[in-house]
Amino acid sequence: MTGAEIALAALLLLGAALNWYAAWTLKLKLYFATKPAVLVILIALYIVWAGAPPPALPFLIGFGFSLLGDIFLIPRSPRWFLAGLSAFFFAHLAYIHGFTAAPAPILPTALIGACAGALLAVLSAYILRKTRSKPELKPMRRVFLPYAPVLVIMAASAVLCFFRSGWPLQAAALSAIGALLFLISDFMHAADRLGKRIPRVKFWIIATYHIGQMLIALGTAQWALHVSAV
Repeated sequence: MTGAEIALAALLLLGAALNWYAAWTLKLKLYFATKPAVLVILIALYIVWAGAPPPALPFLIGFGFSLLGDIFLIPRSPRWFLAGLSAFFFAHLAYIHGFTAAPAPILPTALIGACAGALLAVLSAYILRKTRSKPELKPMRRVFLPYAPVLVIMAASAVLCFFRSGWPLQAAALSAIGALLFLISDFMHAADRLGKRIPRVKFWIIATYHIGQMLIALGTAQWALHVSAV
C-alpha cells in the first residue's frame, strides 16, 4: 500500500469507529458530524485504489449518491427522509449497472433470481402487514414498497458476480458480502421505522452499512483494476 492509501485507510477506520461509538452511546451531535465524513474518506480512498476507469465509474456514482443520502437523512423530517431514500435508490441503480456490466450464466441467474423474488415477497408482506393496521405508518408503505425491489436486485446482482466472467473470486466475495450487509442495514432501518424495537438499532444499522460499503468499494476496486489490466 502507498502512503496515501495507508493514511486514508487509517482515517476511514478512525472516522467509522467514532461514528459507531456515537451511535452506540447516542451522542447524536458526534454521530451526525462523523456520518458523512466516512463516505467522503471512502470515496477518496476508492479513487486512490482504482482511479476512475469506466468499470469503476458506476460505483463512484453510487458512493456519491450514498453520501447525499447520508446527508439528507440527518434532518428529522418526512421530506428529508424521502430525499435520503431517493438518493439511496439511485445509488442502488448505479451499483446494479456496475455489477451487471458482465453477464451472468442463465442457470445461476435463474436460481438467485428465484431467491431474490422470494425474499422480496417476504419483505413486501412484512411492510404491508406492519402498515395495514396503523394509519400513521401508511406513508411508509408508499416509500418502502418501491425501494425494496431495487435493494434486493442490487444484492442479487452482486452475488451473481461469483459467476460473471472477469470477476476474481476475492473481488466477487467482498462485493457480495458488502451488498448483503447493505441489504441487512436497510432492512433494519425499515423495521425500525415501522415500529420494530431493536436494541442499539442505530449502531447496528450504521455498522452494517459502513462495513458493507467498504467491502463493496474494496471488491469493485479489485475488479476494476483487474479488467482494466486485461
